[in-house]
Amino acid sequence: DDRKLSKEPIVNLSLAGDCIMTFRNESYHRNTCVKEQKVFLPRRCLQILTGKARYDFSHGIAKEDLLSNRRVSDTMRESPLTAASYSCIRF
Repeated sequence: DDRKLSKEPIVNLSLAGDCIMTFRNESYHRNTCVKEQKVFLPRRCLQILTGKARYDFSHGIAKEDLLSNRRVSDTMRESPLTAASYSCIRF
């Protein structure tokens, strides 16, 4: 997740496959609540990342934390990039 390429919030809809997402505190000097936190994400759950969860923590799913043979999810985010940002791209 590139924080410069997407705004708040990030919304993730887990459609199939339970998993465990690991959040790692990247701003430990400023936010001393926890260094790492694992969160169980069951299939059919909706996760919304805002505020500290969005900007102070990195997040990811390790291969060993995939609890099903198949995981399907849809991640939605708003990009601050506009059509003008792509003016140099030719199709």
